[in-house]
Amino acid sequence: MPELKPKQILREISRRLPDVWNQVKRFRADKGKTLPDWPDWCYLPLAAGYAISTQGGSLNANLFDSILSPAVITAAASWRVSQGVYRFDADLYNSLFDQPLDGKIPCNVLKRLPEWCVYIETTKVKFSGKSVIGFWAHMENDMNDGRMELRMVLICAEGDIIPIPIHLGNWTIEDGLSRMLEQSNRQTNIYANPVLPNINFTSEIVPLVQLVLYLCADNIDIPVPPKHPSARIRMSGQVDVPKETRVWTVGERIGSSIRKYRNQNTEQSEPSQTEAHASPRPHIRRAHWHHFWVGPKNNDRKLVLHWLPPIPVRMDEEYEGPSVIHKVKQGE
Repeated sequence: MPELKPKQILREISRRLPDVWNQVKRFRADKGKTLPDWPDWCYLPLAAGYAISTQGGSLNANLFDSILSPAVITAAASWRVSQGVYRFDADLYNSLFDQPLDGKIPCNVLKRLPEWCVYIETTKVKFSGKSVIGFWAHMENDMNDGRMELRMVLICAEGDIIPIPIHLGNWTIEDGLSRMLEQSNRQTNIYANPVLPNINFTSEIVPLVQLVLYLCADNIDIPVPPKHPSARIRMSGQVDVPKETRVWTVGERIGSSIRKYRNQNTEQSEPSQTEAHASPRPHIRRAHWHHFWVGPKNNDRKLVLHWLPPIPVRMDEEYEGPSVIHKVKQGE
């Protein structure tokens, strides 16, 4: 079996920067001591990846290297301590891709990734014309201003590695995506060199975010969910590194249910507004997100995210079409 691409990248980083993982350990050991502290949901801030990439210098050719850039080193170091590969059931995958992004989901839900960094395999994904075979996703804490970001590092079949930063805060994920595009446009106007290539926002970015969100959901469909690697932190702040990747099959049960509904061959379009006020005809309600807060208002509250799959409505009822009432005049 060929070696997974993220493992190849780890090996290449090790070959070209032999001391890289020891440097990561030193940054972790100095966290909150000789270095400023950072939140536990971030394994290694990008500032540390920058220092390792440039070897302490301000400018270095590694900044523009696809393998040794700060974004790739930070993602690789964060993934290395768990090496989780998330492989989605095809029907769940397609359902997540096809649904629109809920504009009201708070950014904080992304702090609930099952590991510091996850690697999600993808199929039939194009980004700026490149075939994306998978991507790393992890949380970043900016050491300059404390800003929170979702960092995605896309790995392409052609060899390209593309970092995507999404700005997070006390707003919605949709707002964060808008801020990302605003920043890209601003940089383009200043340097005449876009931070992000010309992309189709809806078809190229949102579906990837949907996959990440699913891994943060409370009702995620994984038979035995992974334990967050933070549970393995030793007194020194270090985490034991697994020797092999761990593949997690995501959505096997819910994917089977989606196929069952499809095989009933009774799916119809959503009812019109006029029909919805009466008895709607049988249909599949589109998959969507549902989120809510639990816990007392005067204490730490927990944000709960649920994914609701395509739901059959009135599928078990006999349906003969809408009733048509004709007014009959007296004497007819």
